[in-house]
Amino acid sequence: MKKDTKILCIVLAIIIALGVIFFIFDYNRVKNNETPIFCINSATYRDGGSKEYLGLGYKVIDFNRTNGYDVMKIGTWFMNYEDFIEEYGKM
Repeated sequence: MKKDTKILCIVLAIIIALGVIFFIFDYNRVKNNETPIFCINSATYRDGGSKEYLGLGYKVIDFNRTNGYDVMKIGTWFMNYEDFIEEYGKM
């Protein structure tokens, strides 16, 4: 039983380490206004082409609205497109 627990802990540690590495890499890309590499496109909105990407424990929203709001945000899976209505609604 101890061997199984040890293997499970090692696998979980590897997954967490990969998640942190992927997040750091994609965070730097988002900061430079480039699309993330280690994420998959989960949604595309009909507001001018805004896209939502899911990564290993994080989410990236690439706003590309017809009113000129063109920003990328990175956060947790709980971040929603509608959370930024005050920002993109002002334009």
